[in-house]
Amino acid sequence: MSKQEAIKGMEKNVVTKFLNTQIEQYKQAWPLFKLCCGEAFEKEHWRKLISLLKMPADVTFDNMKFSHLVEAVPVMIK
Repeated sequence: MSKQEAIKGMEKNVVTKFLNTQIEQYKQAWPLFKLCCGEAFEKEHWRKLISLLKMPADVTFDNMKFSHLVEAVPVMIK
């Protein structure tokens, strides 16, 4: 039994609903993460990606972290 199946089997409450929503978002975003990197990407590609994902203005190629991509999941899915 997967963790998601275990959560689905639990009593519905705010926490389980939140977890299920997050899991579904990440499942939708997983293929998109693969598109967000590439050896051929140059700084201009990264600038465009950062802009498209509406990351904070202080995020650059040099200081971008995976957490910035995770925070941009709702924008990616849209």
